[in-house]
Amino acid sequence: MSIDLSLFPELSDKEIQRRADVLRWQYYDANGLEEQFPIPVEVIAEQHLGYAIDILDDGLFSDPDYLGGIIFDQHVIQVNATVEAHEGRYNFTLAHEIGHHVLHREIYLDARGTEPCDIMCRETGEKPRVEVQADRFAAALLMPAHAVSRTVEEYPFRRVTSVRGLRAMAAKVIQLGGFGNVSNTAMANRLVTLGYASGAAFQAGTPHDFRRGSGYRVSRSMPVSLQKFLWKLYSRFTRRKKRRG
Repeated sequence: MSIDLSLFPELSDKEIQRRADVLRWQYYDANGLEEQFPIPVEVIAEQHLGYAIDILDDGLFSDPDYLGGIIFDQHVIQVNATVEAHEGRYNFTLAHEIGHHVLHREIYLDARGTEPCDIMCRETGEKPRVEVQADRFAAALLMPAHAVSRTVEEYPFRRVTSVRGLRAMAAKVIQLGGFGNVSNTAMANRLVTLGYASGAAFQAGTPHDFRRGSGYRVSRSMPVSLQKFLWKLYSRFTRRKKRRG
């Protein structure tokens, strides 16, 4: 069924960040945890919110433009199989669907009445308000404003005036802040949103993960300390390679 999108109110970045923070701390409190990074969105989706995650490559998901969807009635989050291979895109897709749960579920269920309910997320074309809000929620959940700001302000970064500088800054913030499950593109755009890269524009979502494209990859289950150690080794190796070249 079609839902009137005007039913969903405008939400400020501050309100979306607040609601992402509430969810994150509810998860921490329920599990007796302190703040930790990277944010375990897969665990939050499955264990804290009770959603099953289905990886699909048929039906609507035979189209790579359909990245994910959420079926509220069945408590299922669907993810396109092409997304699973990309660490950052996979986690951002899960966080996006969690955003629909937090921001839109109650309004959507009230509006649709007794008919089946789902929200499908498409990558191409102009995004409606609900999709933009879910994207902003995903960024706020995975890369909380206070944590990104703390990382940036603890280390001396030069003013960013180019895409190359933005990409380099994003890679460093990911490394130093322990944001090991987000893509370089997602972090670059977060830095722009938070005002740390006013000299560079928002980046497109391809390549899916700038670090993955450069040959560096970490597992979602890898401890943050090991991620940081491997990143340092990789960075040192690539610097030496460039000098030799």
